[in-house]
Amino acid sequence: MNTHIIICPFCENGHPVPNDFDSIHRCTCGACYKVCGNHALETGVGDIAGELWNEEELDFVRSIPVDFCNIVIEKDFDRLLDLKQTAEMNIMERFCKYDINTHLSLVWVKRLF
Repeated sequence: MNTHIIICPFCENGHPVPNDFDSIHRCTCGACYKVCGNHALETGVGDIAGELWNEEELDFVRSIPVDFCNIVIEKDFDRLLDLKQTAEMNIMERFCKYDINTHLSLVWVKRLF
C-alpha cells in the first residue's frame, strides 16, 4: 500500500495529505498550510495569516513593509492528488467538490518571529 505524505518545507516533518481543503493545518514547527486554487493564492495566504496572528498583530504586520513570515507555494499539488486518488480504492469525496479544471496549490506560511 502506498502512503502519500506532504513534507513541511521549513522543518521536513511529514504530514498526511489534507482531506479538508477548507481547513488550515498546522505543523509542529509552527508553520501552517492550506490547499487552495491557484487563482486564490492571496486569499489562502490571508486565511493562514489570520491563524498565525491575532487581529491587532495582523493590522501591524500589514501596515509596515517588513517581512514577518516565509511563504512557500507548491504549485504541483494536483499531481500528488492524482497519485493519491489513483492509489486508493475509495476516491475521497472532498476532492469531488472542486472543479477538476481548477489547479490547486499547497500554501505554507511560517512566522519569522
